[in-house]
Amino acid sequence: MLTAHFSDPLLIEDPDLKSLLWRPGDNTGIMIESVFRYRAALADKRPAILIKGNARQNLRVLRGDRQGADQQGNYVYTTLWVGSHSIHCINGSGAACELLADEVQREITQFGPSIVDNLGLKKFMVLDVDGVAIVEEATQNFTVPVNVGWAYQESWKLSQEALTLSRVNLEFDVSKL
Repeated sequence: MLTAHFSDPLLIEDPDLKSLLWRPGDNTGIMIESVFRYRAALADKRPAILIKGNARQNLRVLRGDRQGADQQGNYVYTTLWVGSHSIHCINGSGAACELLADEVQREITQFGPSIVDNLGLKKFMVLDVDGVAIVEEATQNFTVPVNVGWAYQESWKLSQEALTLSRVNLEFDVSKL
Protein backbone atom coordinates (compact mmCIF):
# COMPACT_ATOMS: atom_id res chain seq x y z
CA MET A 1 0.00 0.00 0.00
CA LEU A 2 2.75 2.47 0.92
CA THR A 3 4.90 1.61 -2.10
CA ALA A 4 1.89 2.27 -4.37
CA HIS A 5 1.22 5.56 -2.59
CA PHE A 6 4.79 6.81 -2.91
CA SER A 7 5.09 5.61 -6.53
CA ASP A 8 2.82 8.35 -7.87
CA PRO A 9 3.43 12.03 -7.03
CA LEU A 10 -0.28 12.72 -7.61
CA LEU A 11 -1.15 10.51 -4.63
CA ILE A 12 1.25 12.24 -2.24
CA GLU A 13 -0.64 14.98 -0.39
CA ASP A 14 2.24 16.96 1.12
CA PRO A 15 3.98 19.07 -1.56
CA ASP A 16 7.33 18.77 0.26
CA LEU A 17 7.24 14.97 -0.17
CA LYS A 18 6.32 14.75 -3.87
CA SER A 19 9.98 14.24 -4.81
CA LEU A 20 10.22 11.09 -2.64
CA LEU A 21 9.21 8.62 -5.32
CA TRP A 22 9.51 4.92 -4.59
CA ARG A 23 10.91 2.69 -7.32
CA PRO A 24 12.02 -0.94 -7.13
CA GLY A 25 15.76 -1.27 -6.72
CA ASP A 26 18.51 0.74 -5.09
CA ASN A 27 17.88 4.01 -6.98
CA THR A 28 14.60 4.68 -5.18
CA GLY A 29 13.83 8.10 -3.70
CA ILE A 30 12.46 6.53 -0.52
CA MET A 31 13.20 3.11 0.92
CA ILE A 32 10.08 1.18 2.03
CA GLU A 33 10.97 -2.18 3.58
CA SER A 34 10.35 -4.56 6.43
CA VAL A 35 12.62 -3.80 9.38
CA PHE A 36 14.26 -7.17 8.76
CA ARG A 37 15.42 -6.04 5.31
CA TYR A 38 16.96 -2.82 6.68
CA ARG A 39 20.00 -1.76 4.70
CA ALA A 40 21.87 0.94 6.58
CA ALA A 41 23.87 2.00 3.53
CA LEU A 42 20.65 2.86 1.68
CA ALA A 43 18.67 4.22 4.62
CA ASP A 44 21.43 6.64 5.62
CA LYS A 45 21.33 8.32 2.20
CA ARG A 46 17.57 8.78 1.76
CA PRO A 47 14.30 8.85 3.67
CA ALA A 48 12.98 5.45 4.67
CA ILE A 49 9.86 3.75 5.94
CA LEU A 50 10.56 0.59 7.93
CA ILE A 51 7.68 -1.66 8.98
CA LYS A 52 8.00 -3.80 12.12
CA GLY A 53 5.45 -6.28 13.43
CA ASN A 54 4.87 -6.16 17.17
CA ALA A 55 3.36 -8.69 19.57
CA ARG A 56 0.04 -10.39 18.89
CA GLN A 57 -2.32 -11.20 21.71
CA ASN A 58 -5.20 -13.64 21.99
CA LEU A 59 -8.27 -11.88 23.32
CA ARG A 60 -10.79 -14.40 24.61
CA VAL A 61 -14.33 -13.29 23.86
CA LEU A 62 -16.20 -16.44 24.95
CA ARG A 63 -15.84 -18.86 27.84
CA GLY A 64 -13.54 -21.62 26.63
CA ASP A 65 -13.75 -20.06 23.16
CA ARG A 66 -16.88 -22.17 22.56
CA GLN A 67 -19.43 -20.35 20.44
CA GLY A 68 -21.93 -23.20 20.28
CA ALA A 69 -22.66 -26.18 18.08
CA ASP A 70 -23.64 -26.53 14.45
CA GLN A 71 -26.56 -28.64 13.17
CA GLN A 72 -24.43 -31.80 13.11
CA GLY A 73 -23.45 -31.39 16.77
CA ASN A 74 -19.89 -30.22 16.06
CA TYR A 75 -18.56 -27.67 18.53
CA VAL A 76 -17.79 -24.26 17.02
CA TYR A 77 -15.07 -22.10 18.60
CA THR A 78 -14.00 -18.52 18.06
CA THR A 79 -11.35 -16.17 19.40
CA LEU A 80 -10.05 -12.71 18.62
CA TRP A 81 -6.43 -11.86 17.79
CA VAL A 82 -5.20 -8.30 18.28
CA GLY A 83 -1.80 -6.83 17.51
CA SER A 84 0.07 -3.93 16.03
CA HIS A 85 2.76 -2.86 13.61
CA SER A 86 5.10 0.11 13.98
CA ILE A 87 5.89 2.02 10.83
CA HIS A 88 9.14 3.92 11.41
CA CYS A 89 9.39 7.06 9.27
CA ILE A 90 13.09 7.92 9.02
CA ASN A 91 14.66 11.09 7.63
CA GLY A 92 17.57 13.46 8.18
CA SER A 93 15.69 15.96 10.36
CA GLY A 94 12.95 15.77 12.95
CA ALA A 95 10.65 18.06 10.97
CA ALA A 96 11.07 15.96 7.81
CA CYS A 97 10.22 12.83 9.84
CA GLU A 98 7.05 14.43 11.12
CA LEU A 99 5.97 15.33 7.56
CA LEU A 100 6.61 11.77 6.43
CA ALA A 101 4.76 10.32 9.46
CA ASP A 102 1.77 12.58 8.80
CA GLU A 103 1.64 11.39 5.17
CA VAL A 104 1.78 7.73 6.27
CA GLN A 105 -0.84 8.32 8.99
CA ARG A 106 -3.23 9.97 6.50
CA GLU A 107 -2.83 7.13 3.98
CA ILE A 108 -3.58 4.46 6.59
CA THR A 109 -6.46 6.40 8.16
CA GLN A 110 -8.10 7.12 4.80
CA PHE A 111 -7.76 3.56 3.45
CA GLY A 112 -8.32 1.76 6.77
CA PRO A 113 -11.99 0.91 6.03
CA SER A 114 -11.00 -0.59 2.66
CA ILE A 115 -8.25 -2.65 4.30
CA VAL A 116 -10.74 -3.95 6.89
CA ASP A 117 -13.10 -5.05 4.10
CA ASN A 118 -10.45 -6.56 1.79
CA LEU A 119 -8.58 -8.49 4.50
CA GLY A 120 -11.62 -9.48 6.54
CA LEU A 121 -10.34 -7.74 9.66
CA LYS A 122 -12.46 -6.56 12.57
CA LYS A 123 -10.32 -3.44 13.11
CA PHE A 124 -7.42 -1.67 11.39
CA MET A 125 -6.48 1.84 12.46
CA VAL A 126 -3.71 4.22 13.45
CA LEU A 127 -3.36 4.00 17.22
CA ASP A 128 -0.91 6.85 17.66
CA VAL A 129 2.00 8.75 16.16
CA ASP A 130 4.99 8.87 18.53
CA GLY A 131 7.35 11.78 18.96
CA VAL A 132 10.64 12.33 17.14
CA ALA A 133 13.61 10.21 18.28
CA ILE A 134 17.18 9.69 17.10
CA VAL A 135 17.85 6.44 15.25
CA GLU A 136 20.41 4.57 17.36
CA GLU A 137 22.09 2.88 14.40
CA ALA A 138 22.58 6.15 12.51
CA THR A 139 23.27 9.36 14.43
CA GLN A 140 22.36 11.54 11.42
CA ASN A 141 18.80 10.23 11.16
CA PHE A 142 15.61 10.70 13.12
CA THR A 143 12.48 8.57 13.34
CA VAL A 144 8.79 9.01 14.07
CA PRO A 145 6.91 5.73 14.60
CA VAL A 146 3.32 5.44 13.39
CA ASN A 147 1.66 2.63 15.36
CA VAL A 148 -1.12 0.72 13.63
CA GLY A 149 -3.44 -1.67 15.47
CA TRP A 150 -5.49 -4.48 13.99
CA ALA A 151 -7.81 -7.28 15.07
CA TYR A 152 -9.21 -10.35 13.38
CA GLN A 153 -11.49 -13.18 14.39
CA GLU A 154 -10.42 -16.79 14.10
CA SER A 155 -13.12 -19.48 14.10
CA TRP A 156 -12.95 -23.26 13.84
CA LYS A 157 -14.98 -26.36 14.59
CA LEU A 158 -14.18 -29.75 15.99
CA SER A 159 -15.96 -32.47 14.08
CA GLN A 160 -17.35 -35.37 16.05
CA GLU A 161 -16.09 -38.79 14.97
CA ALA A 162 -19.28 -40.43 16.21
CA LEU A 163 -22.77 -39.15 16.80
CA THR A 164 -23.21 -37.50 20.16
CA LEU A 165 -25.11 -39.60 22.65
CA SER A 166 -28.24 -37.74 23.60
CA ARG A 167 -29.45 -40.05 26.39
CA VAL A 168 -28.92 -43.46 27.89
CA ASN A 169 -31.88 -45.59 28.99
CA LEU A 170 -31.11 -46.86 32.49
CA GLU A 171 -34.48 -48.57 33.09
CA PHE A 172 -34.47 -52.35 33.30
CA ASP A 173 -36.74 -55.02 34.65
CA VAL A 174 -35.32 -56.49 37.90
CA SER A 175 -37.83 -59.34 37.90
CA LYS A 176 -36.18 -60.89 34.84
CA LEU A 177 -32.86 -61.33 36.60
